[in-house]
Amino acid sequence: MTTLHSFRRLVTTLALVSIPVTTLLSQAGPTQPPEAQVIELVTTFLARDFVLDWDGLKRLPGVTWAPQVTSLDNCLPDGGCFTLQGRATIAGRNLTVVTTGARTIVSYVYLRNGSAPFGEARLLRALEQAELAPELARCPLPGKAGTNWYRLRNAILNPGILSIQTSCRGRPCEGLVLSLGEELPALQPAQLSLYSEQCTTGAERIAVSNLKPHERLAEVVVAVLASASGPALHDWSTLAGLATDIVWNEGPPKPMNLSYMDDKDTNPVALTGSVTYAQRKFSVIASGTPSQVKNIYFDEQGMHPRGEHMLGVVYEKGITVQLVRCGPVYTSSTNNWYSLQSARTRPAMIRQSIRYEGNQVQDSYAIRLDGTLPTRDQRDRNPGVNGCQ
Repeated sequence: MTTLHSFRRLVTTLALVSIPVTTLLSQAGPTQPPEAQVIELVTTFLARDFVLDWDGLKRLPGVTWAPQVTSLDNCLPDGGCFTLQGRATIAGRNLTVVTTGARTIVSYVYLRNGSAPFGEARLLRALEQAELAPELARCPLPGKAGTNWYRLRNAILNPGILSIQTSCRGRPCEGLVLSLGEELPALQPAQLSLYSEQCTTGAERIAVSNLKPHERLAEVVVAVLASASGPALHDWSTLAGLATDIVWNEGPPKPMNLSYMDDKDTNPVALTGSVTYAQRKFSVIASGTPSQVKNIYFDEQGMHPRGEHMLGVVYEKGITVQLVRCGPVYTSSTNNWYSLQSARTRPAMIRQSIRYEGNQVQDSYAIRLDGTLPTRDQRDRNPGVNGCQ
């Protein structure tokens, strides 16, 4: 595999397909209508014996692929760190194909049609004729234009999702993307308020989220802080009743060894759970004594684009956020502690850990509700010292 030092051409291509989804398209029999040829390629991709690796792409007829898969210096917003480019001709239409994925697995393939459009209505009719039962699963809000996502189901094929884009920044265009499985691809944060997943006839189209993931997480951070007028720490039943949307695993807190944590958590019991905020998934652990909750941990399960400022949103909600300690100097991550204080809440500490990978980051947070800091590492730095700011 070669390394791509400049992927401007790739980014330009991807920009014309608003949301990535895993896809493969190519050419089929010339006697079929153009849209039927596209759908034949969809069914090839959804076949149960289709292998989603880079060599498997060779099964798709009509696509001419570049000689090698390319490793990207910066992973893309869809999580792909490798790419393979190609071109295809379907019914006289010239198509640009860009696939992205991991080292051994194809994750996303983008297709741009720069010729006469196949047409969304004709493609849907062809899907129905192929017994793929397209179901509109995500759609633009009223007055918006962009991309529609359809779930595809057939008794003898794998399920998939086909997205059809007909508008690129207000201009007509056509992008087709196919993904394997029932789960819709994640939207980028700026797109959450532009699309709905209530798309059936007569349904009120409500935005996927009017808050970005870090904005909702900031709300939750404030919600878990103990009230200045109440007990110093929550009990476990109070934690379960807070407005956090966390799904806690059943049963009381259980003995758990958390000494592997960065702060060497010595609490004797813990409760695990999970939560999704505006399509961003976190695993969650709360630890403490059998009667009190002391620490809460949020660990992001994927990555997202740089540029968010979750603690800035916490500050906007009336909580004073002050840097109190920086972790060891690393080239690919930061681990900083901040105090959280306000007149209405008891003091707490929060560690923000950010792992950097090109233009993508992964966040994790540790909230110490008793306001204490963990034992200091000899490599830790005070504010203003050795770049701690």
